[in-house]
Parts: sequence; structure tokens; C-alpha cells
Amino acid sequence: MYDDSNQDSLKEERVTRKKAGENRCKWPLDCIDNDKWNGLCYGFCLPPFSAAPDKEFPFKIKAIIFSSVLYVANKYLLKIADVIGESNNTDEIKEWLSRTQQFFYKYFFPGEHSPISTTTSTIPSPNDRLGVQVRPDAPRLGMTEDFLFYNYDIVSKDWIRKKTIASLVPIYTGLIPQDDVDIFVRWITHAHWCGEGKCSTPALPSTDLEEAYFKMVTYWRGPVWVNTNWFIYLGLLKYGYYEIAQNIKQGIFDLVTKSGFREYYNPFNGEGLGGKSFSWTAALVIDLIKDKGLGIPPD
Repeated sequence: MYDDSNQDSLKEERVTRKKAGENRCKWPLDCIDNDKWNGLCYGFCLPPFSAAPDKEFPFKIKAIIFSSVLYVANKYLLKIADVIGESNNTDEIKEWLSRTQQFFYKYFFPGEHSPISTTTSTIPSPNDRLGVQVRPDAPRLGMTEDFLFYNYDIVSKDWIRKKTIASLVPIYTGLIPQDDVDIFVRWITHAHWCGEGKCSTPALPSTDLEEAYFKMVTYWRGPVWVNTNWFIYLGLLKYGYYEIAQNIKQGIFDLVTKSGFREYYNPFNGEGLGGKSFSWTAALVIDLIKDKGLGIPPD
């Protein structure tokens, strides 16, 4: 069972550190590696509101999930513009999409790439590696777990090589070329990610099961979240991996049937964790039940 007996002491420590003026964390160690993280650094990696961002903000990260969701949202903006008769006024949105396509691999894939251009506003086709020129001997996406997508630390100019579900969410964007997606999908069904019967359902955990920092009941350090699985489910549908998508969908249904609409779930026994009657879990389950495919990212 989940032990939350230390929550009061953690809250007290947060207050103590705030009074002491400790507004910084040593990114990424405090926020990822520290076993006492449990939300502590989440509240202390922010500078004072009056601070100048460039001078005081302790870390700057290009985030995979944020960028992936924003890219798909911009795709839907184009559709909305078309519906309201503004399709001739979408140059800025197309430029946003072009920049994401152009730089997604550069910042999130730790292979050896060189941009073709940093100024073009033309949206590259999926088959030319999203506007990025790739050496013939460059590492391929998914060839090992080290060559998945990783968040990028702008300050250290290096990838944050923590094996979390963020590495797999980009299938939601449709930005992965068809030539690469088969091997990428193998990681979604890998034993490290609750495939091969390792967990109570095929729904993916938030962190690689084999990593030392995996914690099965600690927020984003291990539990299954419905929202990230929903992104992956939709991405699988977009690429035509219907059976794998349905397995994840059924896994979500199994978790909810057993434990209700919870914030997140223990991957090994399906126990519900965090908030109860959690609205985004309920909303996404309703979407899965209706099964109209409305969330599949547009081309």
C-alpha cells in the first residue's frame, strides 16, 4: 500500500527551505536523482517572481511532452482556422509548425544531425527526416534505448538521459518517419515499459522499470498515468498499430475498473494512487469509450 506518512514532514521542509530563501535546485540532480524529490524540488526550482528570468532561473529545458502537445495543438489551430474561414491567415501557425519539424530531432534525439536550414518556412515532408540531414552512419532512432528522445538542457547543452515516458510520447506528433517507427514501437511494447506481461496491464509506466530511480508509487517516477498513455494510444492509431493501441486502451480500462478514476496507478498491481475522482482520467476514459478517433493528430 502507498505510504504517505512522510507528507507532513515534507511540507514542513518545503516551508523551512522557503523561509531560508532556498529558491534554487541543482538541476537535474535535485529534481531527478534525489530520492527525497517527491515534489520538493518541483516547488523550489522556481525563482522569486521579481527575478529577471535570464539571470535567476536555475534551469532551462526544452521539454519533449510540452513540445509534442504544442505541435499537435498548432495542427488543430489550422483546422479551426479552416472551419471559421480564416485559412488564408495562418502563416504564423505554419511557421510554428515548420520550426518544430525542423528542430525536433536536433534537440530531442541524441544522434548526430546537422540542420539543412534555420530560416526556411517550408514544412518538410516526413520522409526527409523533418528537414534534418542525417549522415549514413548516424545512430538510428530506437536502435538502443539510449537513442530514443530525451529532454534537452539548454544550460549544459546536453540531453537529460533519464528514461521516462517522455521518450515515447513523440509518436503522438506524427513526426517520426515511417522508416523509423517500427523499431520505435518495439520500445513501447518492451518489458522495460510494462510489455511482455511485466505489469498488471500493458499501460505504460512513467519511468523505465529497470532504472534505479524508478519508484512504483511516486508520482512521475513510476506510476501509470492515463494522459500520457492516451497520447501514445493516439499516436499508435495514427501510424496504424491498432492492436498495440487497443492493448493499451484495454489496460487503461482494467485499471479504472479495478481502482476507479484515480490520478495515477501502481503499474504492478493496478492500485489507484493520488487524487480520487480525477477528472482528466475520467474525461480521457470517456473519449476512449466513444472511440471516434477525434484526438488522432491531423496530417
